[in-house]
Amino acid sequence: MPHDCDDCGASFETLTRLRLHDCEDVQSETSGGSANLGQSQSTGSSPADRRNRSVAELDTLLNRFSEGDRDALHDAVGEFESALSAALEEDTSGDTYRDVFWPYHERVGEALDEAAQAAGWSFLEEVIDAYDPTADDELPLVTPTIANAVGRNLIRTRVTESVEAIPVAALEYLDGVAVNAADTADTAREEVHAYGWGIGHPDHSVADRLHARASEDIFSVTPTLEHAFYADQYAAVDLLETLVRDESIDGTLPRISRDDMPYRRYLLDCAYGLKTDDHWPGMPRYYDWHEEFDYTFKSDDTVEQRIRDLVEEAGFDADLPNDWTFRDLGV
Repeated sequence: MPHDCDDCGASFETLTRLRLHDCEDVQSETSGGSANLGQSQSTGSSPADRRNRSVAELDTLLNRFSEGDRDALHDAVGEFESALSAALEEDTSGDTYRDVFWPYHERVGEALDEAAQAAGWSFLEEVIDAYDPTADDELPLVTPTIANAVGRNLIRTRVTESVEAIPVAALEYLDGVAVNAADTADTAREEVHAYGWGIGHPDHSVADRLHARASEDIFSVTPTLEHAFYADQYAAVDLLETLVRDESIDGTLPRISRDDMPYRRYLLDCAYGLKTDDHWPGMPRYYDWHEEFDYTFKSDDTVEQRIRDLVEEAGFDADLPNDWTFRDLGV
């Protein structure tokens, strides 16, 4: 399906090409760096030149945002995508890409989070719409960074308001990233774990979505379920029971020195930190949500017993010590 530019009318096969194209009609509304980038592409400058220009412009735009120009952040996300695209073209080893991605992943993610806190979900929804993870065969390169900001605000909304206050678009976005990310897209797949905080949403069934992809996506489903316990431990244990009892989830996790671990056993790793106060889910990156809200969690005795009964019912206690704790469920 072609995508048309609203400003110049040009048509593109993918949204990424649309976002990165040199549009004469909008150059006058952007800073000189973006115009220079388009000029460098048309005159055949090297990927390294394009990367350097985009990185310089990205710094300028982030500085403008920090000075109060919120609109500059939209352009900054585009420049980040451009810089990453040029870095991939410049160096197939991935080293240059990582040199660009990691320093700006945190900066752009925190800027998006700051903008969302100031303007509400509407700002992030505009970004989500512009960088749809389901539109093309490959995810936009800025996807992990957008997912990081969406995850932060999803948690914040659940803790400070309610699950109903989480926009469906945010949940659809994180699920779309998880479903469409390549197996090698580790960072993108990790940044969506906060999707679990949407469990119990009346208009988007996180439980059903996780169940549907458990067999094919166990390494994303398990840590997402861990997040879900901190959002609603009763809904989360319901889902855990459903998954562990579903014998169609029959994959195994290879281990070098021991027998392969069934996926249904690996799911129990989600309970690892529930009885301690020194372990919290590690995503989204750079965001200590439990410290921001001075968050405390106490597992209900009935939830703990249900997990213990489930372990015994499935026969997974055979390899555990007699006095096993939830820490022993860790993988």
